[in-house]
Amino acid sequence: MALNNINIKIDDTTVSVLDFTSGLAWQEKNLTLKPTRLQGLLIALPKVADVAQEEVVEPKIEKPQPDEKPLGETLKDLFAKPVMPEMADVHLPLNLNIESFRGEQLRVTGDTDLTVRTMLLKVSSIDGNMKLDTLDIDANQGTVKASGTAQLANNWPVDITLNSTLNIDPLKGEKIKLKVGGALREQLEVGVNLSGPMDVALRAQTRLAEAGLPLNLEVVSQRIAWPLTGDTQFQADDLKLKLSGKMTDYTLSMRTAVKGQDIPPATITLDAKGNERQINLDKLTVAALEGKTELKALVDWQQAISWRGELTLNGINTAKEIPDWPAKLNGVMKTKGSLYGGTWQMDVPELKLTGNVKQNNVNVNGTLKGNSYMQWTIPGLHLALGPNSADVKGELGVKELNLDAAIDAPGLDNALPELGGTAKGIVKVRGTVEAPQLLADITARGLRWQALSIAQARIEGDIKSTDQIAGHLNVRVERISQPDVNINLVTLDAKGSEKQHQLQLRVQGEPVSGQLSLTGSFDRDAARWKGTLSDTRFQTPVGPWSLTRAIALDYRNKEQKISIGPHCWLNPNAELCIPQTIDAGAAGRAVVNLNRFDLAMLKPFMPDTTQASGIFSGKADVSWDTTKEGLPQGKVTLSGRNVKVTQTVNDAPLPVAFETLNLSADLHNNRAELGWLIRLTNNGQFDGQVQVTDPQGRRNLGGNVNMRNINLAMVNPVFSRGEKAAGMLNARLRLGGDVQSPQLFGQLQLSALDIDGNFMPFEMQPSQLTMNFSGTRSTLVGIVRTQQGQINLNGNADWSQIDNWRARVTAKGSRVRITVPPMVRLDVSPDVVFDATPSLFTLDGRVDVPWARIVVHDLPESAVGVSSDVVMLNNDLQPETPQTASIPINSNLTVHVGNNVRIDAFGLKARLTGDLKVAQDKQGLGLNGQINIPDGRFRAYGQDLLVRKGELLFSGPPDQPLLNIEAIRNPDATEDDVIAGVRVTGTADEPKAEIFSDPAMPQAEALSYLLRGQGLDSNQSDSAAMTSMLIGLGVAQEWSGCG
Repeated sequence: MALNNINIKIDDTTVSVLDFTSGLAWQEKNLTLKPTRLQGLLIALPKVADVAQEEVVEPKIEKPQPDEKPLGETLKDLFAKPVMPEMADVHLPLNLNIESFRGEQLRVTGDTDLTVRTMLLKVSSIDGNMKLDTLDIDANQGTVKASGTAQLANNWPVDITLNSTLNIDPLKGEKIKLKVGGALREQLEVGVNLSGPMDVALRAQTRLAEAGLPLNLEVVSQRIAWPLTGDTQFQADDLKLKLSGKMTDYTLSMRTAVKGQDIPPATITLDAKGNERQINLDKLTVAALEGKTELKALVDWQQAISWRGELTLNGINTAKEIPDWPAKLNGVMKTKGSLYGGTWQMDVPELKLTGNVKQNNVNVNGTLKGNSYMQWTIPGLHLALGPNSADVKGELGVKELNLDAAIDAPGLDNALPELGGTAKGIVKVRGTVEAPQLLADITARGLRWQALSIAQARIEGDIKSTDQIAGHLNVRVERISQPDVNINLVTLDAKGSEKQHQLQLRVQGEPVSGQLSLTGSFDRDAARWKGTLSDTRFQTPVGPWSLTRAIALDYRNKEQKISIGPHCWLNPNAELCIPQTIDAGAAGRAVVNLNRFDLAMLKPFMPDTTQASGIFSGKADVSWDTTKEGLPQGKVTLSGRNVKVTQTVNDAPLPVAFETLNLSADLHNNRAELGWLIRLTNNGQFDGQVQVTDPQGRRNLGGNVNMRNINLAMVNPVFSRGEKAAGMLNARLRLGGDVQSPQLFGQLQLSALDIDGNFMPFEMQPSQLTMNFSGTRSTLVGIVRTQQGQINLNGNADWSQIDNWRARVTAKGSRVRITVPPMVRLDVSPDVVFDATPSLFTLDGRVDVPWARIVVHDLPESAVGVSSDVVMLNNDLQPETPQTASIPINSNLTVHVGNNVRIDAFGLKARLTGDLKVAQDKQGLGLNGQINIPDGRFRAYGQDLLVRKGELLFSGPPDQPLLNIEAIRNPDATEDDVIAGVRVTGTADEPKAEIFSDPAMPQAEALSYLLRGQGLDSNQSDSAAMTSMLIGLGVAQEWSGCG
């Protein structure tokens, strides 16, 4: 049987098959599936609606029904009989044999995407004996290999082995080995080994056919870290967990050592025993901070879930882990309670904590009990830290409320890190549950918290709730200070009742000061609040803002909707208006008009090197409906008049004036669009639009980008006198693809490009550059013309894999004249290739230098390097961090020095030849090769010496060549056919110079021939003079070596 190109669609589900071949054989009771191949299966399931995905279902707490069994009885009944019931032997009427089932490119799409690249299945079942010869799956989530046997009779023995490798973050690379053996009706053994991001070994033995479910479980791991990848925040070492016994009578133990970023190193020990009705925590000990924390508890669930426990702290010392906040603590807390049917109650009969924190005594003592109905009884709760204390005492009962809380903190300095000041006050709760009353009077002085300081603050209030809430609340805060904020006074006065209330806020200081008044009334029956915001003005860093009219506010709680009336905010440089009422709720619409916005308003936020002027106006119209799928709908437009931006570059102003500057953003019909039209004054135009279709799903891209006749001469103001730039930039581009894989089509062209400046190493002639885009690829063609020679540019780029893009540019030229005034003139013929990827830049190729003239009269300042012990400081007088390239650069260049390269520097006039290989990698820049001096003259010791031999050998750092140079006196001006000269060897930073002669003779005699062209006279004074000169030369040589 063969099927090809099958397509089936049912409702929103599509099934397609590219190729399916199979065969079936049936003889007597043997059914055989012949080798089967399924290729190109696609099952496209509909996606669950986003609204359904985001729907939040609040958990419901329901009391158990009268006939509902308690958890304890349910578990008792469960384990009173085997979890695996009696099973008779299974005799299948047919023997099934799947010789091979092979799948390729099987895919299921929908809310999740599952792709199985290859799958192979071989399985058989003969007389109740199941055999899995091969299960081999290679999918995008990982791989699975499994084999095994099972028998559907007797004790149901099994033997299964499975190996898997996951390809799912954060468990990418996790290897799983599963082994199942034994028998389902006797002892079943399970072993699991995990290796990779998480290393865990699990061993278990159980008897499923025995009452009570016997179970022995052991979990061991040398290290478990979280998160599984990246920086470790939490780590558990040497984890050993063991459970043995039955579910009706078991013991549990656990040992491990933990540590983490915000967790001190600790050793955890757990010992417990339990059954189907309760668990008894004999000991849970956490040894940390030089002490230990111990918990003993009993949790019972026979009827309701109830507990009782005791938590003890002994010898806790934080001095080593938190030296800025050393503390020594001891304490005990006893607790008991129960949870039943969604209600709870808790009793803390004893709570004690003693010790000290930063030499301040700590004392916590008290008892309390309460329940889920928020009924609390607190006979007394006392908290003290040094001289500071807080006390709570009273009841929040079924009827009466009588609770007092008092704080007396005369010395908060250093009570907590970076805390300071004093505080004193009381809070009282009186009345009944139906008519509560809250009274508060709290004063604080000299408060400090990190960089925030408050000179004084007071909160005073008296609020009652009977048939309606009424009262007053006064808040006064003086001298709030922190970096860039200095508020002298903040006052908040609120008073009145539900029917009629008012609020006034006053702020004095910087960067914001001002006031507002709010009046309103609340209708409890209609759940509606109406109010008016008036007398509102604020002074800000961009000038004063004030309301031109009062704002009417209307909040309807049942509808979850607020209405904001028309109004305007006015500033000397701006006007922002709401022209019509905004009804904001689950659905609504808002219109905002920007009548005027002067760019001078931005001056406080712009650097001194940037100036902007001009006026913007615009409008925003946005509507939404959260009861329906999709995004809000809206449109925003901005239009600029007389806009001009001036940027200072190299101490020269660069003005950019805009004749037209229009921006727009639109979101309608599941499509977002951004558009712009920019016309430069006396220059070209930049316009376009970008569209995103289905922003929440496919996010397909569309639109175009155009540049028309943009003249580069606009940057000429930043050039020095006599320098200029010219060229015309044009582009017609079209967008395609989607956000994950963007595409670009069209052409960008830079023509008549000509840059004339002292910084240019060649005299440029009109050149051009063209880039063509075709989807996820582009090509580059260009010519850089010079007064002598030209450079041809070619390149291509590919971003079909957005995270693995690549680009290549080649440059070829012939005898291009390079000039670096006043010292260097040379012709270069480059043939280089530059490759770029997200992880590496490479530069390879060859550069020929057939002709050059190098003349050095004085040593430039740049030739003197900065000493290695100099420390560079930034503007904050902090050492600068050396900057490194975010993407490493590798280079492999060969530089060939031709036969017409000459140098005239510091007395040396010579011809240079040779080859150098320039290599750069993560180790740095290196040179390898040799520069020869085949002929030349060298002026030294007052003589015109001939270069007889000259070699510079490079093997590593470019500033450390090996020298091998010989310069001799002109033999025609030397008597006795003697050759005398100077030989320089060693490295450039430690050269060694020596005088030599042929034939060999004493140094004084050789020096005489070098300087005078003749030997020493018999006169002793000549010999003494030469010896003196040799000593002087030796001293000079040592000093030059030290330099």
